[in-house]
Amino acid sequence: MPESRRRKPKKSTSARPTTTVAAKRRAPSPRWFGGMILAFFLIGIAYLLTYYFSNGGVLGMESLGGWNILIGFGFVVIGLGVATQWH
Repeated sequence: MPESRRRKPKKSTSARPTTTVAAKRRAPSPRWFGGMILAFFLIGIAYLLTYYFSNGGVLGMESLGGWNILIGFGFVVIGLGVATQWH
């Protein structure tokens, strides 16, 4: 049975400098940061649920109309934006 050819190892001819750059590590997020993310999510969801279940009849929500949806989702989007900064 014929044998397949073996690959020759590649020669290391890299022209990279041998200096190493130390990666800057960011400090871990404070403990309250996770709570703040959760608070934004929960406030947004609670606002949206209140608006939908009350049909906009809650005092203060009546005059805002369709902006209530933007406010509720705004809190959720802010929570997502803050969550991207968490380590």
